[in-house]
Amino acid sequence: MIMTQALGWALVDSLWQDALAAAGLAALLAIIPVRAARIRYALATLTLALMLALPLATAVRLRGTSPLMSDLVTATSPIAPGPTSGPGLQAVPAPLTATGPVAERIRAALEPALPWVVLVWFCGVVALSLRLASGWLLTRQLGSVGTSSVPDACREAVARLAARLRISRPVRVLESAVVQVPAVIGWLRPVILLPASALTGLTPLQLDALLAHELAHVRRYDYLVNLVQSVIETLLFYHPAVWWVSQQVREEREHCCDDLAVAACGDAHFYATALLGMERLRTTPPAFALAAAGRGGSLRDRIRRLVAPVQTEIFPRWMAGVVAVTLALGGGAHLTTGAAAQAPSDRGGMRPATLDSLVGRIEALRDPDARQERVKALGRRRDPRNVTPLVAIAQEDGDKDVQREAVEALGKVRGGASVGPLIEIAHTHPNPDVRREAVKTVGKVASPDVALGVLEGLARRDPDDDVRQEAVEALGHLGHPQALAPLARMARAQPSAQVREEAVEQYARSAAPESALVLLLDRLANDTSPAVQVEAVERLAELPDGLGIPAVREAARVHPSRQVRAEALRRLDEAR
Repeated sequence: MIMTQALGWALVDSLWQDALAAAGLAALLAIIPVRAARIRYALATLTLALMLALPLATAVRLRGTSPLMSDLVTATSPIAPGPTSGPGLQAVPAPLTATGPVAERIRAALEPALPWVVLVWFCGVVALSLRLASGWLLTRQLGSVGTSSVPDACREAVARLAARLRISRPVRVLESAVVQVPAVIGWLRPVILLPASALTGLTPLQLDALLAHELAHVRRYDYLVNLVQSVIETLLFYHPAVWWVSQQVREEREHCCDDLAVAACGDAHFYATALLGMERLRTTPPAFALAAAGRGGSLRDRIRRLVAPVQTEIFPRWMAGVVAVTLALGGGAHLTTGAAAQAPSDRGGMRPATLDSLVGRIEALRDPDARQERVKALGRRRDPRNVTPLVAIAQEDGDKDVQREAVEALGKVRGGASVGPLIEIAHTHPNPDVRREAVKTVGKVASPDVALGVLEGLARRDPDDDVRQEAVEALGHLGHPQALAPLARMARAQPSAQVREEAVEQYARSAAPESALVLLLDRLANDTSPAVQVEAVERLAELPDGLGIPAVREAARVHPSRQVRAEALRRLDEAR
């Protein structure tokens, strides 16, 4: 088959091939959570590459075939027997032609138009290539036209954020009189362009958040990917599905960079505030410049994705099923073993027993210390079959220390079978000390996604201040980026000063220094509790690179609380 025909059929077949690829991507994106930006971006990028590969593969395959136009004519045209028909020649009756394959009739009708299809496609590619080249040249000029150096503090911020994002390449930062939002150009020698309005109209911390977004583009080589993406859009300009998939790539690219920026600055709410502050400076960036404003997705959707609460089940149904099956299998195996065996066990020399006899033997010990030691021994075995007796002891024993020991033993059970019962104890146990132990254990043994929702709910709703404080502390120890937003909210709005104080401490320990500085300054100035204000001073003094020392010095001089001034002076003395 000649090249024109092969290319023409490849363009025609790409209409349905690429439509199917886009439909598959749409189905996948419908079931993958919006927070899983990296997975969604990878799928969208692979789909876009597949949409280019399919017509290329079709053209190569058809180019290697020989033209069989006679077969096509035979299959699609009536042939009547003539005088020259020999005995070996079988004529195809006309009625069979009328009912021939529909696809072959369509291909026969399209065959004469293939050169025109290729010509129109080629003209479109040339026109869009000229537009692409002009946009690339314009972007290249942005690095040299109307640029000037930025303040040293800005260069230091870029170096600090680049180290935090593990970027080894040198990244220049320049002030530009042309761009109106922060943008990055280049990938071998990347340059971040900052408008003068951003340097003067945004706070330093807001600017740091947007710089983190631009550095995320550098880390991910997004400039190069965007260039390849633009080439694919040019070659497949005629297909609406290609433009839709390309838009998904751009949206998820911005979401990925938003996630990296939040991880660098530590607070999704603060980063969203920085995006809003930048929006009033926004104009459309050049085609190849990757800006914090982004060319994919609306700013409203990006902010909603960042700050909207994740709907996390307190105890997911699938995990409840796993726990139920584990308990059933473990209990059945335990009962079977207890009924069938009268010999000593393989390790501990203890005879297997049924649930009732095991709990009964422990409860028969009148000394609480002896019961506690027996529960401890059960915990050391880490046997999932002991979950049910340990839960019974935690709920029914008359001594709270034994109950707490049972909760601690549940945390040592292998395989996660105890997570569900621990969550139940943390929510419903009448003794706050036992609930507090259960909260601490849940933070250690549950998966971060499960623990996040459970601990946040307990920190808000438990009636006991000590339990709420323990939940806040466990949230801080998770080390999960999504724990920062609830910690910040509780540091500002929790009615209990004790819980607010713990939230301030955990947020300061977990968040990026710049984000911690914002919260600590707010609590130092606005919190009604001197204890929380003292905690804010203590954490300000511990921020790296002396970031909080000016605020501590100011508090020592003018803060209305004598207790806060004394703490600030003590911290300043230690810092000298």
